[in-house]
Amino acid sequence: MNLTELDYYNILNVARNATKEEILISYRKLAAKLCPQRDVRHERDFGLITNEDQTTHMSPLPLTRQWEYINMACDILGNDLRRSIYDRFGESGLLQGILLPNGYFPPYQYHDDHMRVYCDVFASYSPYANVIDSIMGKSPPLYNNQTYGIGVKTKDPPVIKQIDLELEDVYHGCMKLMHVWRQEFVGCSDVCTEKRKKILKLQIPPGVRAGTQYCFSEEGDRNATKIPSDIIFIVQDKPHKIFKRIAETDDLLYIHEVTLCQALTGFHFTLNTLDGRQLKVYITDVVHPGFTKRINGEGLPRCNKEMVDDSSVPLKSSSEDFGDLVIRFQIVFPQYLSKDMKRLTRKYFADLSAIEQQEADKNSGCH
Repeated sequence: MNLTELDYYNILNVARNATKEEILISYRKLAAKLCPQRDVRHERDFGLITNEDQTTHMSPLPLTRQWEYINMACDILGNDLRRSIYDRFGESGLLQGILLPNGYFPPYQYHDDHMRVYCDVFASYSPYANVIDSIMGKSPPLYNNQTYGIGVKTKDPPVIKQIDLELEDVYHGCMKLMHVWRQEFVGCSDVCTEKRKKILKLQIPPGVRAGTQYCFSEEGDRNATKIPSDIIFIVQDKPHKIFKRIAETDDLLYIHEVTLCQALTGFHFTLNTLDGRQLKVYITDVVHPGFTKRINGEGLPRCNKEMVDDSSVPLKSSSEDFGDLVIRFQIVFPQYLSKDMKRLTRKYFADLSAIEQQEADKNSGCH
C-alpha cells in the first residue's frame, strides 16, 4: 500500500479547514457503516441507528480497505501535531520525520490496530455495545443524531460560582434566587440551542460556614453530545462594617476603640447585634495590649446537619447553639501632651507606684 497516494481529508470526506469536531463526526458516520463488528441481529434490533447501507464516497473499494483507510486518517487528523505536520510538510514529511525548531518529529508509522482508533472515539470495542449496555443501564448515555452521529456523552467539569452573604443572612438563614444563563434546546430539537435564563433556588441555613458548597446536579449548558455539567455555588462571607467571623468557627470578632483613660479606669458601651438587639458591655478590668472579652452565645448559630436538611427548624435559645462574641480593644493614645499634662501624668504614675508599694507592704506585714 502506497501511503503517499492517500488524501486523508478526502478519505474522511471533510474539507482541509475542517475542525477537529467535524473530523470526528465524519469518522463516526463512516465507522458506523464500515465497522467489521456489525452484527445482523443488532441491525434488526437497532434499525434506526444502522439502517443505512454501506455505500460510501470511497466505493467501490473493498469495505476492509475503506475501514483501514478511515482509521488511519482519523489517527492522523485527530491528532493536532500529526495533522499540523501533514498540513505543512505533506505525507512525505509525516512518514519520513521532520526536524522542528523545538525538536525532532520522528517518522509516523500507523499501528494497524483499527479497533483501537474506533474505541478511542466511541469509548467501546463493539459498535453496538454502548446501545445494548445503555438499555441495560450499564453505561453512560449515548447520543445519536444526524448531525453528530453516534457516541457516548461525556460530562463537562462543574461550573463554579461564588455567592457572597451578608452576616445578617448567615445569622438568620435565607433563600437566594440564583439567575443562571445557560444553553437550552430549542423546541423539540436536541441539537439547536439558545441562551436562556434559569432560576435556581438556594436555601441557606442559619450559620452556614464560608466555603460550604451547594451543588445543582446537571443544571449546566445543554448540548447534544454532552451531559450537562453541575453548577456549584461556594458560600463566602461578605465583609461587614462591624463584625468579622473568626475563620473556621462560629465566633464573631468585634474591635472596639478605647481611650487611654478608659483602658485604665474602666468603661461601658452598647453594641448592636446582628439580630437587632442592643448589647450592653461593661469593662472593669484594666485593658492591656492583647486583652479580650468573650461573651458566650452572642456569635453565629452553629450550623448542624439538621439545619442543613431542614431549614425550617427554629433556632433554639440556648447559648450552646451559638458561637461566642470576642471583643478586642484598640487603645487610642493621645497624639500630643503639653508640659503641664506631662507633669501631671508623671505625678499620677508616681502616686500610683507609691500606693502600690504601700499595699504590698501592708500585705507582707499581714503574713
